[in-house]
Amino acid sequence: MFIDFHTHSDRQDPELLNLQTLHVTPELSSEELPTFCSLGLHPWFVEEKSWAESWANLELLGRSPQVIAIGECGLDRLIPLSLEVQITIFQKQIELAEVLQKPLVIHCVRAFAELIELKKKTKPSVPWIIHGFNKKSEVLQQLLRHDFYFSFGAAILSDRSPLHQAIATIPDGKFLLETDDRHDLSVKQIYERVASLRQVSLTTLQAQLLETYYQLTRLS
Repeated sequence: MFIDFHTHSDRQDPELLNLQTLHVTPELSSEELPTFCSLGLHPWFVEEKSWAESWANLELLGRSPQVIAIGECGLDRLIPLSLEVQITIFQKQIELAEVLQKPLVIHCVRAFAELIELKKKTKPSVPWIIHGFNKKSEVLQQLLRHDFYFSFGAAILSDRSPLHQAIATIPDGKFLLETDDRHDLSVKQIYERVASLRQVSLTTLQAQLLETYYQLTRLS
Protein backbone atom coordinates (compact mmCIF):
# COMPACT_ATOMS: atom_id res chain seq x y z
CA MET A 1 0.00 0.00 0.00
CA PHE A 2 1.21 3.47 -0.95
CA ILE A 3 -0.09 6.60 0.77
CA ASP A 4 -0.35 9.93 -1.02
CA PHE A 5 -0.95 12.11 2.01
CA HIS A 6 -1.59 15.37 0.15
CA THR A 7 -2.83 15.44 -3.41
CA HIS A 8 -5.21 17.41 -5.59
CA SER A 9 -5.82 14.39 -7.84
CA ASP A 10 -8.65 11.89 -7.47
CA ARG A 11 -6.63 8.78 -8.25
CA GLN A 12 -8.36 5.40 -8.10
CA ASP A 13 -5.93 2.59 -7.37
CA PRO A 14 -6.45 -0.41 -5.04
CA GLU A 15 -2.81 -0.13 -3.92
CA LEU A 16 -3.08 3.57 -3.11
CA LEU A 17 -4.53 5.41 -0.14
CA ASN A 18 -5.22 8.77 -1.73
CA LEU A 19 -5.89 11.66 0.66
CA GLN A 20 -7.34 14.32 -1.62
CA THR A 21 -7.17 17.94 -0.44
CA LEU A 22 -10.14 20.22 -1.13
CA HIS A 23 -10.47 23.94 -0.58
CA VAL A 24 -13.80 24.65 1.07
CA THR A 25 -16.22 27.06 -0.56
CA PRO A 26 -19.77 27.89 0.54
CA GLU A 27 -21.04 25.68 -2.30
CA LEU A 28 -19.09 22.51 -1.46
CA SER A 29 -21.46 19.73 -0.38
CA SER A 30 -20.94 16.47 1.49
CA GLU A 31 -21.92 14.55 -1.68
CA GLU A 32 -18.79 15.92 -3.37
CA LEU A 33 -16.38 14.57 -0.76
CA PRO A 34 -14.14 11.70 -1.91
CA THR A 35 -13.62 8.57 0.18
CA PHE A 36 -10.63 10.09 2.00
CA CYS A 37 -9.95 13.80 2.07
CA SER A 38 -8.71 16.81 3.99
CA LEU A 39 -10.60 20.10 4.01
CA GLY A 40 -9.44 23.60 4.80
CA LEU A 41 -9.27 27.29 3.98
CA HIS A 42 -6.00 27.77 2.13
CA PRO A 43 -4.63 31.33 2.53
CA TRP A 44 -4.17 31.63 -1.25
CA PHE A 45 -7.91 31.31 -1.85
CA VAL A 46 -9.36 33.23 1.06
CA GLU A 47 -11.41 36.33 0.27
CA GLU A 48 -11.05 38.72 3.20
CA LYS A 49 -14.62 40.00 2.98
CA SER A 50 -16.39 36.69 2.40
CA TRP A 51 -14.44 33.89 4.07
CA ALA A 52 -16.98 33.53 6.91
CA GLU A 53 -19.38 31.57 4.68
CA SER A 54 -16.65 29.14 3.68
CA TRP A 55 -15.65 28.82 7.31
CA ALA A 56 -19.23 27.94 8.34
CA ASN A 57 -19.27 25.20 5.70
CA LEU A 58 -15.90 23.87 6.87
CA GLU A 59 -17.24 23.61 10.43
CA LEU A 60 -20.10 21.51 9.09
CA LEU A 61 -18.27 19.34 6.56
CA GLY A 62 -15.26 18.79 8.80
CA ARG A 63 -17.33 16.40 10.90
CA SER A 64 -17.90 14.06 7.94
CA PRO A 65 -16.27 10.61 8.33
CA GLN A 66 -14.52 11.00 4.96
CA VAL A 67 -12.59 13.98 6.32
CA ILE A 68 -9.38 12.61 7.79
CA ALA A 69 -7.61 15.94 8.40
CA ILE A 70 -8.20 19.69 8.53
CA GLY A 71 -6.25 21.72 5.97
CA GLU A 72 -4.42 22.66 4.15
CA CYS A 73 -4.35 25.90 6.01
CA GLY A 74 -1.67 28.18 7.36
CA LEU A 75 0.48 31.22 6.73
CA ASP A 76 2.14 32.67 3.63
CA ARG A 77 4.15 35.90 3.57
CA LEU A 78 4.22 36.02 -0.22
CA ILE A 79 0.53 36.77 -0.78
CA PRO A 80 -1.39 40.07 -0.49
CA LEU A 81 -3.68 38.91 2.33
CA SER A 82 -2.39 40.41 5.57
CA LEU A 83 -0.66 38.09 7.99
CA GLU A 84 -3.02 39.31 10.73
CA VAL A 85 -6.06 38.06 8.82
CA GLN A 86 -4.27 34.84 7.91
CA ILE A 87 -3.52 34.17 11.58
CA THR A 88 -7.16 34.80 12.54
CA ILE A 89 -8.40 32.26 9.99
CA PHE A 90 -5.64 29.80 10.81
CA GLN A 91 -6.43 29.95 14.54
CA LYS A 92 -10.06 29.05 13.86
CA GLN A 93 -8.90 25.95 11.96
CA ILE A 94 -6.52 25.08 14.79
CA GLU A 95 -9.49 25.17 17.16
CA LEU A 96 -11.63 23.08 14.80
CA ALA A 97 -8.93 20.43 14.49
CA GLU A 98 -8.79 20.23 18.28
CA VAL A 99 -12.57 19.92 18.62
CA LEU A 100 -12.75 17.22 15.96
CA GLN A 101 -9.48 15.56 17.04
CA LYS A 102 -8.20 15.47 13.47
CA PRO A 103 -4.64 16.34 12.41
CA LEU A 104 -3.85 19.74 10.93
CA VAL A 105 -2.21 19.96 7.48
CA ILE A 106 -0.18 23.15 7.20
CA HIS A 107 0.97 25.37 4.35
CA CYS A 108 3.79 27.63 5.55
CA VAL A 109 5.88 30.07 3.51
CA ARG A 110 8.40 32.30 5.30
CA ALA A 111 6.39 32.22 8.52
CA PHE A 112 7.96 29.42 10.53
CA ALA A 113 8.66 31.68 13.52
CA GLU A 114 4.98 32.62 13.72
CA LEU A 115 3.98 28.99 13.24
CA ILE A 116 6.17 27.86 16.13
CA GLU A 117 4.82 30.62 18.37
CA LEU A 118 1.24 29.62 17.59
CA LYS A 119 2.00 26.00 18.41
CA LYS A 120 3.63 26.98 21.71
CA LYS A 121 0.66 29.19 22.54
CA THR A 122 -2.13 26.75 21.65
CA LYS A 123 -0.43 23.54 22.87
CA PRO A 124 -2.39 21.32 20.46
CA SER A 125 -3.16 17.70 21.20
CA VAL A 126 -3.46 16.74 17.51
CA PRO A 127 -0.51 16.41 15.11
CA TRP A 128 0.56 19.43 13.05
CA ILE A 129 1.90 18.29 9.69
CA ILE A 130 3.80 20.70 7.42
CA HIS A 131 3.10 19.63 3.87
CA GLY A 132 5.45 20.14 0.94
CA PHE A 133 8.40 20.79 3.25
CA ASN A 134 11.48 21.78 1.24
CA LYS A 135 13.97 23.44 3.58
CA LYS A 136 17.42 22.58 4.84
CA SER A 137 18.05 20.07 7.60
CA GLU A 138 18.69 22.86 10.15
CA VAL A 139 15.12 24.16 9.72
CA LEU A 140 13.72 20.67 9.95
CA GLN A 141 15.63 20.00 13.17
CA GLN A 142 14.28 23.21 14.70
CA LEU A 143 10.72 22.20 13.83
CA LEU A 144 11.27 18.66 15.11
CA ARG A 145 12.16 20.12 18.50
CA HIS A 146 8.64 21.57 18.55
CA ASP A 147 7.10 18.21 17.59
CA PHE A 148 6.04 19.03 14.05
CA TYR A 149 5.48 16.31 11.47
CA PHE A 150 6.24 16.58 7.76
CA SER A 151 5.01 15.54 4.35
CA PHE A 152 7.61 15.53 1.57
CA GLY A 153 6.83 15.77 -2.12
CA ALA A 154 8.29 16.08 -5.59
CA ALA A 155 11.17 18.31 -4.50
CA ILE A 156 12.96 15.23 -3.20
CA LEU A 157 13.38 14.00 -6.78
CA SER A 158 15.73 16.87 -7.62
CA ASP A 159 19.42 16.08 -7.31
CA ARG A 160 19.93 19.57 -5.88
CA SER A 161 17.21 19.34 -3.24
CA PRO A 162 18.22 20.54 0.25
CA LEU A 163 15.99 17.80 1.57
CA HIS A 164 18.35 14.91 0.98
CA GLN A 165 20.13 15.18 4.32
CA ALA A 166 16.85 15.83 6.14
CA ILE A 167 15.21 12.78 4.56
CA ALA A 168 18.16 10.60 5.44
CA THR A 169 18.10 11.57 9.11
CA ILE A 170 14.49 12.31 10.09
CA PRO A 171 13.21 9.79 12.66
CA ASP A 172 10.70 7.12 11.70
CA GLY A 173 7.16 8.15 12.49
CA LYS A 174 7.68 11.85 11.76
CA PHE A 175 6.92 12.05 8.03
CA LEU A 176 4.70 11.02 5.15
CA LEU A 177 4.92 11.50 1.36
CA GLU A 178 2.78 13.36 -1.18
CA THR A 179 2.38 14.44 -4.82
CA ASP A 180 0.50 17.72 -4.11
CA ASP A 181 -0.45 19.29 -7.48
CA ARG A 182 1.83 17.09 -9.62
CA HIS A 183 -0.77 15.26 -11.68
CA ASP A 184 1.98 13.70 -13.81
CA LEU A 185 3.71 12.10 -10.84
CA SER A 186 3.14 8.82 -9.02
CA VAL A 187 3.78 8.79 -5.30
CA LYS A 188 5.62 5.50 -5.88
CA GLN A 189 8.43 7.50 -7.52
CA ILE A 190 8.81 9.54 -4.35
CA TYR A 191 8.74 6.39 -2.20
CA GLU A 192 11.51 4.87 -4.29
CA ARG A 193 13.73 7.94 -3.92
CA VAL A 194 13.14 8.20 -0.17
CA ALA A 195 13.81 4.49 0.32
CA SER A 196 17.13 4.94 -1.47
CA LEU A 197 18.11 7.99 0.60
CA ARG A 198 17.19 6.26 3.85
CA GLN A 199 18.85 3.01 2.73
CA VAL A 200 15.81 0.84 3.41
CA SER A 201 13.77 -1.42 1.16
CA LEU A 202 10.63 -0.12 -0.51
CA THR A 203 8.48 -2.61 1.40
CA THR A 204 10.02 -1.50 4.70
CA LEU A 205 9.27 2.15 3.91
CA GLN A 206 5.71 1.26 2.91
CA ALA A 207 5.12 -0.49 6.23
CA GLN A 208 6.66 2.37 8.21
CA LEU A 209 4.58 5.05 6.51
CA LEU A 210 1.36 3.05 6.80
CA GLU A 211 1.95 2.81 10.55
CA THR A 212 2.74 6.54 10.71
CA TYR A 213 -0.44 7.38 8.80
CA TYR A 214 -2.59 5.36 11.18
CA GLN A 215 -0.91 6.92 14.21
CA LEU A 216 -1.34 10.48 12.96
CA THR A 217 -4.95 10.02 11.86
CA ARG A 218 -5.83 7.76 14.80
CA LEU A 219 -7.33 5.21 12.45
CA SER A 220 -6.94 1.45 12.54
